[in-house]
Amino acid sequence: MMTPTKDEVGATLSSSTDADGASRSKARDVARGAVELPLHLTEKILCCINPLASARLATVCKSWAATISERLARPVPHLFVYLPADNKSDRRGRVVSVPIAYDGDDDVGGAPPVPAVIPNRVLLADTNGLACIGAMPSGHLAFASWWSKILVLINPITGARQSVQAEEPRRSLVLAAGGGDSFISVGTDEHILSRRAGGGEEWSRWTVPAAAAHGIVNIISAAVCSGGCFYILDDDGYVSVIDVAGPPPLRMEKLPVASLFDGDHAVASPAVLKPPTKGHLLESDGEVLFVRPVLAFKDELFGAGGGTTFCNHDAAVFLAVLGFEVYRLDMKDRRWAKMEKLPGDRAIFVSPGSSFVVRTSETVGCRSNWIYFVGNKWYCSLCNRDAGKAWGVYSMEDREVLFEHAVTEPGPCSAATWFLPRVV
Repeated sequence: MMTPTKDEVGATLSSSTDADGASRSKARDVARGAVELPLHLTEKILCCINPLASARLATVCKSWAATISERLARPVPHLFVYLPADNKSDRRGRVVSVPIAYDGDDDVGGAPPVPAVIPNRVLLADTNGLACIGAMPSGHLAFASWWSKILVLINPITGARQSVQAEEPRRSLVLAAGGGDSFISVGTDEHILSRRAGGGEEWSRWTVPAAAAHGIVNIISAAVCSGGCFYILDDDGYVSVIDVAGPPPLRMEKLPVASLFDGDHAVASPAVLKPPTKGHLLESDGEVLFVRPVLAFKDELFGAGGGTTFCNHDAAVFLAVLGFEVYRLDMKDRRWAKMEKLPGDRAIFVSPGSSFVVRTSETVGCRSNWIYFVGNKWYCSLCNRDAGKAWGVYSMEDREVLFEHAVTEPGPCSAATWFLPRVV
C-alpha cells in the first residue's frame, strides 16, 4: 500500500476543512433565507408541525415561508382559553388546537386525539384587570372591563396589540359578529357603533339614540353586521336594525318580528333551563341566523368525579347540552324561520363572545351540518369555580350531541372562545 505524501495529506485536510466551512456557510445562508430547501423536504418537515406553531418558522427560508403561508391561507378555528392570572407565567391563557375532524368515535385508537396547546402571545401585563369578551373576524381577541375606556385587541399568534377608544358613558361593550371587526358601546341614552373593514387600521363610528320601550332601554345581548346594517338582539328576544349606510340621522328601528323567546320560538320542554337561554346572532352569506342551545337543568350538587360533591352552595348548577335550535331571519315574511339543516357546505361555531359560520370546503376537517360549541356543565357563581370548559359537536342531521371533551381542568372559572387565527 502506498503512503500518501505530505503534500497529498495537506490537500486532503484542506479539502475537508473547506467542505466543513462550506457546510457551515450554507447553514448560515439557510438561516438568513439565502438558500431555498427542496420543496419535498420543506413539506415533509412542516407537515409534522401544527400550522400555527409553524408560523414562527416562516423566516427560515423562502420555501418554508411559501409553504407556511399556503397552510395558513385557510385558517382552522382554534380555541383561546382564558385562564385566571398565574404569577408563574407572563402569559394569560392558551391557544388550543382541538381535533376538528374528530367524529366522536373512541373505538378508533381507543381515545380521542389530545388537543395541542400552541404558544400564545397574550401577555399578563397587557390584560391585567381585563376580561376576554370575545374574538373578532380579524383574529384579534378583545379585552375590556366595565370601568376601562379602552378596548384592547391582541392577536394571540403574532402578539400584535392595538388599543381602541371605547366611548363613555356606557353600560357594556358588545362585539358584533359578521363583516369586519365591529363592536357597540351600549349607553343609556345613545349607542356608539364602531367598525373597521378589510383589516384596516381606521375605525368608522356612528352615534345612534337608544330605543326605549315604556321609558326602559333593554339590554343588548347580541349583535351582528350584515349587508351594511347592524342587527341587535335585546334581552326580550326582539331584533332592531341600524342601517349605517342610510341617510342621517341614524335610527334604531325595531323589526316587526315576533320575539325569539315567546310563542312558537319559546323552548317548550319542561326539562330545559328556564328562562329561555340567550343565543347567538350570526351572518351567513348575507343572511342573519340565530343559534340557541337547549340545556337540561338539574339541581343536583355533584361533580364529574362520580358522586364527588362539586360545591356546597345553592348557586351551583348542572347543565347538559341537549341540542341546538337554528333560525333564519326571513325579512319577506317577517318571521324567524326554523332551520332543520344548514344550506350548502356550512358549519357553525358558537361560544360566548365569538360565533361564526364557515364553509366546510374551505376549512380543513370541518363537517357540514355540525355545530361546534364550548361550555361547561357544573359551575358556581358564588365560589367562582366550574368543572372545566369542554368542547363538543352537535349534528343537525342526527339531532344529537355526538360528544363533549374537556379542554380545562376543574377549578377557578375560565373562559373559552372560538377564533380564526390570522398571522398577517
